[in-house]
Amino acid sequence: MDATQITAIIGAAASLLCTVVVGALTFFLKKTLTGLEEADKKNAAQIEKVEEKLNDLKADLPLIYVTREDYIRIMNRVEDKLDQLLYSGTSKAAKGKEE
Repeated sequence: MDATQITAIIGAAASLLCTVVVGALTFFLKKTLTGLEEADKKNAAQIEKVEEKLNDLKADLPLIYVTREDYIRIMNRVEDKLDQLLYSGTSKAAKGKEE
């Protein structure tokens, strides 16, 4: 074998090696990107579910819980009504003299 044939064989082997390496890298890169896209879709679906639950909670919150300000306002009204019932037989002036 002369030098040109050896050079040609080495060149062909290097070209084949480069092709295999690029092919393998392309395969694994595509597989990784596909996995990332699937994970992204899964995360988007989970985010949508969480947003849906949060919107449901926001809608139900006023029906289930009472804010502190609302509680104070309602209790003041109840106390006023109880005072009106308690002192309905007496006038406010008489109430003031008793105290």
